[in-house]
Amino acid sequence: MKRVFGLTTLWALVVGLIIGAGSASAEVWKFGVMSDTQWTTADPSGLNPNGVSASIIQEINRQFINHGVQFVIQVGDLTENGNDADIAVRAAAAQPLIDAGIGFFPMRGNHETYASPANNYGIPAVQSNFPQTRGIANTFGAKNFSSPTSAPLPSPSTLNELDGMSYSFDYGDHGDSVRFVIIDPWATPSKVDNNADGYAYGYTVNDQQPWISSRLNKNTRHTEHAFVFSHQPLIAENHQDTMFSGYTNANPDWQNAFYASLQDNGVRYYISGHDHIYQRSKIQSPGCIGSGSPCSTVEELICASDSSKFYTPKNLIASCTPVGGTLQPDCWFGAKSGVTNRETSVSQERYTVGFYIFTFDCTCVTVYYYSVDHGNWASDR
Repeated sequence: MKRVFGLTTLWALVVGLIIGAGSASAEVWKFGVMSDTQWTTADPSGLNPNGVSASIIQEINRQFINHGVQFVIQVGDLTENGNDADIAVRAAAAQPLIDAGIGFFPMRGNHETYASPANNYGIPAVQSNFPQTRGIANTFGAKNFSSPTSAPLPSPSTLNELDGMSYSFDYGDHGDSVRFVIIDPWATPSKVDNNADGYAYGYTVNDQQPWISSRLNKNTRHTEHAFVFSHQPLIAENHQDTMFSGYTNANPDWQNAFYASLQDNGVRYYISGHDHIYQRSKIQSPGCIGSGSPCSTVEELICASDSSKFYTPKNLIASCTPVGGTLQPDCWFGAKSGVTNRETSVSQERYTVGFYIFTFDCTCVTVYYYSVDHGNWASDR
């Protein structure tokens, strides 16, 4: 079979090392992370139906299986257009993982809202195709599932809008146990805010903050580690929108509360997609600029593309003054430059397809990043 793309030549980079207080009796285990899986270019082989990069997914699935991961998390944008049929195609592309006894835990990105409101912003399709996000099936050892409360979906559904959309679960035994918190801020049938940044938001981070804080609370969660995931970066390299319902200057009080909930509870990584680039940074909360507000720092990991498209980091400019009423494309509201800069870049790689493997081996957590050039989508056979 002709392949559009093959992960035949991989290189690995150790992204980070977390030293923990694990027990020597705990077993080594792993989970994988992958990012946006849209297909947006020509597809003469027909291996990428419904705007889903199935050819890339299958190659990465093989890598996850070969590495023996226990489950995989995808950080949103499962599809290009967000139709119900497209979401079903993405679920089918994850079946080799399920067949191998490997869990697959996805989340919505902005593209899952693009066929709406006709399909209720993709929520019923995600809930029906991925029951594992509600702890119902194909959990493979994940446990303690939780979602924040929300409004009921329109009839005939009996589910709530955030059931399995924002969700958390635990994995591992004492000594190397982890709580995973996944945050979905996207539009729902009962709550839609078409923001100035061009995206349709629903239950905001602020709406969900009590649930987020309760799930991260290190005194009650009973896990050694915690990781937080959402589709949008805290501060991106190309996109200027954030998970705080606006640009980098939006809702600083929400940002301060969120950053503090991560720092105060020992969350070592916030992991996202959206930018189609590998980027590792340390991000400060708005409260770190000036005085009088709490200051918190979070390490951010933006995941490399698993899509046919890539983005280039935007240049920085000093002024954010709109020209003719239009926000200029390289405006970061001071969050990436000068005395109000809140980003410290650690490492970056552009224009490659990649994935991540987190390995827990009793006393530490090692994060490996694997990537390969896409070869302009030429077959490797």
